[in-house]
Amino acid sequence: MRNTSSKLAGSSIVAAFTASLCCITPLLAVMVGATGVASSFDWVEPLRPYLIGITIAVLGLAWYQRLKPGRSASSCDCEQNDKFSFWKSNRVLLLVSCLALLLLTFPNYAGAFYGQTNPIANGAEGDIKQTMELKVEGMTCAGCEAQVSQVIGEVPGVFHVSTSYKAGSATISYDSTRVKPLDILQAAKKTGYTVEVAKKK
Repeated sequence: MRNTSSKLAGSSIVAAFTASLCCITPLLAVMVGATGVASSFDWVEPLRPYLIGITIAVLGLAWYQRLKPGRSASSCDCEQNDKFSFWKSNRVLLLVSCLALLLLTFPNYAGAFYGQTNPIANGAEGDIKQTMELKVEGMTCAGCEAQVSQVIGEVPGVFHVSTSYKAGSATISYDSTRVKPLDILQAAKKTGYTVEVAKKK
């Protein structure tokens, strides 16, 4: 039984990791400097509810296998005779359950792993301040918008970036004497998302 529950626990970690892959990838991309692959796993987002369900079901089954009453005396004798393994203990299953929970909720706190996303302008902005809006397709969580904001915010001359994955947009205020809208657009495209200048209404 312990072998079965251990395999189920491992499967739950895989499912939980896959469920959050679309939000973990942008963070890993920023860490290694390969921002262009950030949107590679956005196709996982529609599958996320199913993967969450699978994770919870598999973990529940693992705990049931581990704790279910009514084991026969012979099976208990066999388990007692077997050499006890730490990796098959309830503590490990509890750690796996906590790790799965952290992975499943990763999109909610992913933004905390990114640096300062809204650079502060040096001196008065005055008449040099301009605003542009970009349409960004492929963002699925707060981690995605934090990554887009960080990449655009690192462009010299950008004052402020406000990104929304729900609206699929990024609003940028910038110093028109230091940076051109095309430069900002090119920087945004390096994130790997589909980016274009939003049409004015």
